[in-house]
Amino acid sequence: MRKLLLVPLVSLLTACAVGPDYRTPELPAPEALVRADEALYSADPVEAEFWQRFQDPLLTQLVEDALAANHDLRIGLARYDRSRALLRESRHDLAPTVTAEGGVANQRLSADQMPGVARADRDSDSFDAGVSAFWELDLFGRVRRSVEAQRADAEASAADLRALQVVVVAELVDTYFRLRGLQEQLRVAQANADNQRESLALVDARLEAGRGTEFDSVRARAQVESTLSRLPALEGEIAAATHR
Repeated sequence: MRKLLLVPLVSLLTACAVGPDYRTPELPAPEALVRADEALYSADPVEAEFWQRFQDPLLTQLVEDALAANHDLRIGLARYDRSRALLRESRHDLAPTVTAEGGVANQRLSADQMPGVARADRDSDSFDAGVSAFWELDLFGRVRRSVEAQRADAEASAADLRALQVVVVAELVDTYFRLRGLQEQLRVAQANADNQRESLALVDARLEAGRGTEFDSVRARAQVESTLSRLPALEGEIAAATHR
């Protein structure tokens, strides 16, 4: 009778001790939240290596170098490896822990202890071995909840690492195309300066021939100098983007 009562009692204690499973709370969305048109978004999965679509070997190499050498990513990867190791360690508590030990000893008695006995006969060897096992009956769910918590921590570390990879690549790609845009602006500005120099030469030639005015020459020269004044700023932005 006592055994029959013990089984449901242990089951009841186990259920109460483990408690309910964790569920992510639902956060109510504000009614006044402005939502964008759902037609603007696609349900297709996000392309992981989106930079490959540009078919730019230099951009691909820069992304690979950033993912391999970024110090923040190295720290994030180390944290993920640590959480995975702790998860594996926590799982060991679910199974019995078995330890084994053994030893051997050699003993030689002195001639005073065994008079008249040869030296080889005074030597003796002894051996010992032992095995022990330990297993915690997880009646209260401590081990199971510990494994669940550590698994959640490992998943969080993995999500942080993926998010950090996205940030690093996004910043690099954004800076890269901004650099390309600045380089194109510099090329156009230099071409405009060359054209304006030619225009200035024509205006000066007309002025020397008596068919132009001093105002036209001054205006053309001011336009050339204005265009040239923008070149150092563009070159500085290009240098900053390159180093970034």
